[in-house]
Amino acid sequence: MEAEPGIVDLRGVWAAAGAWCSAAAVVRIAPAQAALVAVAGSFLLALMAWNLRSGRGLAAWFHRGWAPVALAAAGATVVAAAAAVQGAGGQGAAGAEPRLAALVEARETARVRVVLTMAPRARPAPPASGAMAAESRGGEWVAEARLQAVAVSGAWMSTSSRVAVSWPASWGADAVGEGDTLEALGRLSPMAPGRREVAWVGLRSPPTVVPAAAGAVDRAREDFVEAARALPGDGPALLPGMVMGDRRGQDAGLGDAMATAGLSHLTAVSGANCALVLGTVLGAGRACRLGRTATLLLCLAALAGFVAVVRPEPSVVRAAAMGTVSAVAVYAGRGRQAFAALCACVVGLLAWDPWYAGEAAFRLSVAATAGIALLGRPLAVVLHRVLPGWLANGTAITVAAQAFCLPVLLTFTTDVAAYAVPANLAVAPLVPPATIAGTAALGLAFLPGASVLVAALVWVAGVPAALVGGVGRWFATLPHAHLSWVPGPAGTVAALLVAAALVAAAWMVRLPGGVPARRAGALLAAFAVAVPAGILLPATALVGRNPPPWEIALCDVGQGDALALRTGPERAVVIDTGPDPAPVRTCLDVLGVEVVDVLVLTHLHADHIGGLEGVFSGREVREVLYSTAARAQDREPGQRPGAGAAGLSGRLPATAPARRAFAGERGSAGPVEWEVLWPLAGAPAATENDASLVVKYRIGAGGTASGRTLTLLATGDIEEEAMDVLLRTGVDLRADILKVSHHGARNGGTAVIGAAGPRAALVGVGAGNSYGHPAPEILAALQAAGTAVFRTDTAGAVLLRREGSTLVSARLEGAGG
Repeated sequence: MEAEPGIVDLRGVWAAAGAWCSAAAVVRIAPAQAALVAVAGSFLLALMAWNLRSGRGLAAWFHRGWAPVALAAAGATVVAAAAAVQGAGGQGAAGAEPRLAALVEARETARVRVVLTMAPRARPAPPASGAMAAESRGGEWVAEARLQAVAVSGAWMSTSSRVAVSWPASWGADAVGEGDTLEALGRLSPMAPGRREVAWVGLRSPPTVVPAAAGAVDRAREDFVEAARALPGDGPALLPGMVMGDRRGQDAGLGDAMATAGLSHLTAVSGANCALVLGTVLGAGRACRLGRTATLLLCLAALAGFVAVVRPEPSVVRAAAMGTVSAVAVYAGRGRQAFAALCACVVGLLAWDPWYAGEAAFRLSVAATAGIALLGRPLAVVLHRVLPGWLANGTAITVAAQAFCLPVLLTFTTDVAAYAVPANLAVAPLVPPATIAGTAALGLAFLPGASVLVAALVWVAGVPAALVGGVGRWFATLPHAHLSWVPGPAGTVAALLVAAALVAAAWMVRLPGGVPARRAGALLAAFAVAVPAGILLPATALVGRNPPPWEIALCDVGQGDALALRTGPERAVVIDTGPDPAPVRTCLDVLGVEVVDVLVLTHLHADHIGGLEGVFSGREVREVLYSTAARAQDREPGQRPGAGAAGLSGRLPATAPARRAFAGERGSAGPVEWEVLWPLAGAPAATENDASLVVKYRIGAGGTASGRTLTLLATGDIEEEAMDVLLRTGVDLRADILKVSHHGARNGGTAVIGAAGPRAALVGVGAGNSYGHPAPEILAALQAAGTAVFRTDTAGAVLLRREGSTLVSARLEGAGG
């Protein structure tokens, strides 16, 4: 990587900023209003041009300062005009065709056919309005999809509208993936304001996969996946994702490991794929002595073919658009103006689809490319003075991308991949052969009789892909593989300062001859900001934060449950995992838990088991207890108990034996003893919530000054009717602390509060959740009983311990909330 002469052209940033603001606005207004914005912008541009050309008025006096305004107005006008033409504005059902909009507003239940545009993910349902929000109980599988048809009055009505699809977690999602067509009975409901989908489709019957007529592209993709099955290690899962974005074979464990190592961008198609395709085609064109025009056409044709084979998903379209702009820039002789090309790409993509403005993946893509354009080249020049060329270039690109992506990442997580730079350097030699050979194999899969050559190229690509997975898993197991950055606005500001300081410092020292004296002060100031903000702040995670003394911890995992009971130094019993791996992983890390004696999964809804990988990450889990409404014989032949339960399939390592628990079972770990009170053996629960394990935990004196046992009644999501059955058995439910059932939902009932007589109640609930949890009736009953209530949506993560006969609480800092 050579130094780029001259100053980077930053003028395009104004057009990109105007386009981004316009896109964020037009998706919330009607197309007619977007048209008015476009007309107003055009009028403003014409007026400014006339003033500047005529040399009259205030605009002419300050003509140099009006250039940013004109560029921003131009970008905003282009996006608004495109949105008006496409009809991209509006909210929810208002953006649907009239007949579909009527069905959505009436909340009709009908036969639907949807095509999944992303792999299902386990988590609490996204926000829906009205009755659907109240009905979305427990965990669910959620996916983005395109509604293909709706059965109305016995006839199919064709459509092509974006929707969100969900179905109960107990139905599982192992048999479906991105690109599959599903048919089921579903209820159409309006989405909450601010979402691009026109409707929420809550499935009312288990979906069936509709066999699609396989075209040439589908057959080639399936042949490629089939050839990859013979690869070792993570090759069968990673190679289809790296080459064509097919992530169906990737389990949550691999995904979490790659994210922890800072390699998640390699699990799917990204801009790197297009760059490698373009680089290969460009090299071939030069080797054949093709002219610039022929090379440009060849590059564009290769990109078009690549997009057609991989499928035009948003990430692929973004990458191809950037590749097209870059190819045209090379043709025009401005190949080094990468930042200007990026700004043009941003304007074009937002005009194509203004909803990109709100997507995290788009923001990360733009941030990474901007970092490479602004920081990568000058930083490489600096590093070339002390490092070999290949290492200087790889380090510069990785550091630049990480530094610019960090402020965006902090908007939805405080976890930082500590080893992202060395991990990316380690896999850098593996990615090109995996991608180039894999793409060549995919192309050859279209040719009849080329199966032997395809298989050979798949192995050439698959071995490096398997090594990439191994590298990711290894880095994920290292100590402090993920650090907790400073949360909130302070952390975001610190990250922005890091990026700004690195850019300033790199550009100051990139010139031959070192740093002029007049720039020394500014350079020192830049490093004075970068060092404390970028090193000292996140490195606090390495020091080992010592939480206050604790016996029971309620982790803040959003809309879900996760608790820990301390069984000894660096050991605990963990109850449920919450909906996502990151929050529970951070909580247990801050608590210092290295060994989980028992992981208790009260039931198999996603808001209780979605974070499984976060518990297993870097920890030894010795045993798993679980409950479910599914029948024991439903697991597949040959599977060990627990391994095939819905929601657990493929997610439990062989080192963690899992078994189903029933009333009457007892166990202990350190000072913690427990007794399972529910469900009753031989009496299958009607719903997954009512299959919840109800367990009474007793934490012994353990040398504390209290000399008495502390008791906790954990109730999962059991509902009122099942709890009444348990109460009628006469079992002793008295406890010092009650984990309130179902996040404080109304259907959890209040009878258990009187039976337990708790001094404190724990409620795991997400801030601003759409379910209305906790219900006012539950809170009123707790208040009437004189019970202190600790809610994660208001108190964050909470620690409880005994001091004599007093129950003392403390906030767990650095663990969310």
